[in-house]
Parts: sequence; C-alpha cells; structure tokens
Amino acid sequence: MTRAELRWVLLASLVVLLLASLPTLYAWSLADAEHVFTGFVYNTEDGNSYIAKMRLGARGEWLFSLPYTPEEHEGALVYTFYLLLGKVASGIGLSLVLIYHLARTLLGLGLLLTVYAFVARFTPDVAMRRVAWALVAVGSGLGWLLTPLGASCLFGDLPLDFWVPEAFVFLVLYSLPHLALAEALLLWALLWTLRAFGGGGTRWCILAGLAAFVMTWIVPFYAGILAAALGAYLLALLIQRRRIPCQEIGRAALTGIFGLPPLVYNAWLFTTNPAFRTWAAQNRILSPHPLHYLLGYSLLLLPAVWGSIQAISSRDERWLLPLAWVLVVPFLLYVPFNLQRRMIAAVQVPLALLAAVGLRAWFESRQGKMERLGYVAYVALASLSNLLLVSGSLGPIRQRTIPIYRPGAEVAALEWLAAQAKPDETVLASCKVGNVIPVWTDLQVFCGHGPETVHYADKQAALHRLFQGQTDEPWRQSLLHKFGIDYVFYGPQERALGNWDLATAPYLASIYSRGGYTVYKVADKGEP
Repeated sequence: MTRAELRWVLLASLVVLLLASLPTLYAWSLADAEHVFTGFVYNTEDGNSYIAKMRLGARGEWLFSLPYTPEEHEGALVYTFYLLLGKVASGIGLSLVLIYHLARTLLGLGLLLTVYAFVARFTPDVAMRRVAWALVAVGSGLGWLLTPLGASCLFGDLPLDFWVPEAFVFLVLYSLPHLALAEALLLWALLWTLRAFGGGGTRWCILAGLAAFVMTWIVPFYAGILAAALGAYLLALLIQRRRIPCQEIGRAALTGIFGLPPLVYNAWLFTTNPAFRTWAAQNRILSPHPLHYLLGYSLLLLPAVWGSIQAISSRDERWLLPLAWVLVVPFLLYVPFNLQRRMIAAVQVPLALLAAVGLRAWFESRQGKMERLGYVAYVALASLSNLLLVSGSLGPIRQRTIPIYRPGAEVAALEWLAAQAKPDETVLASCKVGNVIPVWTDLQVFCGHGPETVHYADKQAALHRLFQGQTDEPWRQSLLHKFGIDYVFYGPQERALGNWDLATAPYLASIYSRGGYTVYKVADKGEP
C-alpha cells in the first residue's frame, strides 16, 4: 500500500465513523437534568449491561459476576475486555460511557484499517480495494425494501440489516467495541496465517496464534469461524493441488493451538458454574429464515458469483481463502448451536472482496468517469439500510424517549441508593428498570437482562404476581426472603405492573420518596 492509499483509507474511515457516531452525538447534545442520556441509541439493554460490566472493573474487580441476578455464584475470567475498560475509566477519571465510546471509535478505526489491509492482500488494484472496503464499511442489504412492502417482520424477524451486528461491519461501528476488536483480530489471524503459508516462517504462525488467543478470550465462538475458514481453505488447497498440504496443515494447527486455552476455559465455565450454565442456555441467538440472509447479502452475492468465477479461473491460491470462507458459512449458520447467527461474523469482508472482483468485470468495458460512477452508485445502493438506520434513530432521540434517556428523578433516586446501600445488596424493580440499576449502582438486581438474569422468564412472571393487589402477603414475603431482597425500587414502571400498595406492607419501610420514585428497605429481607 502506498502512503496515498493509507491517507485515503484513514480519511474515509474517519468519515464513516463520524456517520456512525452522529446519532450518539446528537442524543448527547439533547440531554439535560430531566432527560439523562444512557449513552446508547441502539440496543440499549445490552449497552447498559456493558456499562455495568465496566463498573465492576472500575470498582476493582478482576472476575466477572452477573449483576443482573440475585443468585450467589463465583466470578469468572469472562468479559475481561469491559472490566479493563472500566479500570481505564477509573484510572484516568473519565465517565464509563465516554470511555466506552472512545473505545468504540478507536477500535472501529482499527477494524476499518484492518479490512483494507485484508482486501489489499488479494489484489494490487487500488480501485478494487477501495470498492471492496467501501462495501464493507457502509454496505448492507435490501432489508429496507421490506418496510414499504409491509413485511418489516418477515417470518417473525426484522431485516438482517437492522439488528444483526455480526452480519454488517457498520452495525459493529455503531455500537460494539469488543466485536470491532475481535473481528479485526480474526482478520489478522487469517492474514498472518496466509503469510506463514507463503513461506514466512513460524513467527507468523505465532503472531496469528496470539491474535487468535486474544480474539477467543474476547469472543470465544469466533474460534469456530477461524477454524472453519482455515479448514475450508486447506480443503480447497487439497482439491487444487491434488495432494495433502502438509506444511499448511501444520502451521494452521500451530495457529489454532493458541486459541484453545480460552476456548477450553469457557467450555468448562459454562458447563460447571450453575449461573453461567443457565445464562448460556437462555442466550439463544438462532439464525433467522434463510431468506433474510439472501436479502441481507443480495447486493454482494450477485456480483460475488461472477467474481468467484474470475477468482477460480485465475488459479491463484490466495483467492481460495475468501472463496472457502464464503462457502462454508451457510453450513455454520444452521449447526445445532445456541449462537448460530453469530457465526456469520466478518463474512461480509471476503464476500465484498469477491463482489468487487465481479463489479470490476462488469464495468471494465466502461472507462473513466462511467466506471467510477458505476462503483459509486452501487456502493450508495448498498448503504441505504444503514442510512435509514441512522436517520430512523433521530425521531426517538428528538423526542427524548425511554430507554435512550432515563428520567432525571429516576437517576437521582438511583444515585441516592448507590450512596446509601452496601455493594452487592439486592434490589427488586421491574425488569426494564433493573436493566439500568447496575449502571448507576454497585447493587445486584432481581431481574434486568434477558440472558444474564437466571430464569428470566420465571422472574418476570413472579414480578407480575408480586405487584398484583390480590396476591397474598406470605407469598410476597417468601419471594423477598428466597432471593435475599434488600430494597424495592418503586416508580412508574413498577406501578404499571399492578395495584399493590407497598405502603401497607409492614415489612417494607420507605427510606426515599421524591419525584414519583420511592425506595423501600425490606425488613429482615422479607422473612415471614
């Protein structure tokens, strides 16, 4: 790559990151004392959980424990990425949300530069590199078509373009720094392994292995993607060479060995620790109907088919990796595994690379401006879903709606509780409010996050029964005692659950009441 290329991709990356950050910056600008910005305009439930994890790190924890469930359990070496971010925030005195978004921006920049390095490995053609990079950086699919057609929830799911961050890099840039780092490491592990295959020696295998180790520590199941991509590539080498690629198999195995320790540790943890085992069982992220994948990737698939033909006809072994990776992913998406959908992570990169080859073949008969206009028009068409995502977020931001913002009185009550309560005491509130309590306090909650609350559905049902006026008091006391509830947080969200008058309960003492929010202390944790 020339310096001019590096300057171009750096400037283009900053423009893309600015576009991905505009809703967040706009939401921050509208925040005031009555409307406290959570820091997230997209996927706020998970976003709050990441800040809660950072808070654990900021208070000195090295082991992660679930703040969204009251059951006692041992901490573990997972979500280290967010624990470390919390320690950084604590060390330099910046807010957790600000550090989160700084990490999102910096790691997003690293991912975009890595994508360009990856596509540059396969072609010296600068125009093709830029088109492939642009299709990754801002590209999406045809999911936006479903809305005007009245099929925005086709087969029970939203279009892939709007809710599956693993499917499109722009969604990662929008909100998920840990996935930005993990996907960059996945691409570097593949690049350095290719370098080792090309005669670079074992030092490149070690570099690839270190990338695989850190990647697997951050997102364990990405090890499966790396193994599948390399395995499919080795099979393609076997077919093309008509002999077993022994040297490449050995070097790929050396790379893979580094990813085993975190993979084994996570497998052990999520099968032996009861709380984490339940979390894993509840965390079902299954693939949507195949038509969603076809719609999501149609703009890449069409030219990629022609690009694949061009790549195969070149007989260049380098092209076997993107080809093999793209071909193996459909099988990964429907293996019997709770996290099926996430196995599509980063496949947009090799698919966009092949699509760029196909587009170049389509446009090669046209010269100069017409060719450039063709590329620009195609990238613009591919970016429509992302533009709709960004523009669609502006309405809720302008209206300062929950959950993007939290009421100032609610935050004041939580800050008061954080100052009064002991760390790791347990609060009962509605699940929606429970989602934000660990963001502002060091307390555990009865219910607050789908996968991370043990037996989430049962606790939702228990909350509904608890707040019904006709529920008998011994049952209420038994529930509070069973889960060691120290406080009940009561505001508009809790009132909406039922007509129970908490002031009449002799085992609840009001210790805070202001702005429509009341905090009750549970006497003897509700023991009957």
